[in-house]
Amino acid sequence: MLQELDQTDIKLLQILQENCKYTTKELAQMVNLSTTPTFERIKRLERLGFIRGYVAVLDGERLDRNFIVFCNVSMRQINRDIAMQFAKAVQEWDEVTECYNVSGDGDYMLKVCVSSMHQYQQFVINKIGGFPHVAHIQSIFAMDTLKHAFGFPLS
Repeated sequence: MLQELDQTDIKLLQILQENCKYTTKELAQMVNLSTTPTFERIKRLERLGFIRGYVAVLDGERLDRNFIVFCNVSMRQINRDIAMQFAKAVQEWDEVTECYNVSGDGDYMLKVCVSSMHQYQQFVINKIGGFPHVAHIQSIFAMDTLKHAFGFPLS
């Protein structure tokens, strides 16, 4: 897919992933184009799926969601129906900010952001514990965040 991108596209992506609040006029100046071609390039990058959306990055500490737990979940058994049921359940759990289907000791790794150990305990008991096929949960508590990047290196 990267062969579809020229250096101007890559530069636009680099700029937008650092700060997507620039105006089209400001972006055009940064990539040495006029506004219309810049606007059209951005729309093309969106249409092709290189840009999936735009978000504001919120501060978990200020929002009292800075108790971060990586939760490895193992299933008793796994098949297509169970996997689809779990994927649907995870979408409804607000405490889960990321979820990956993984290999190794568990089947899924969840990133859970809550305000306290008590809130995490309630999440485990009432949500994960309520899913009928869960066999084992391993919790890994984050003590500090050393790096939290949202973009990808494009050079």
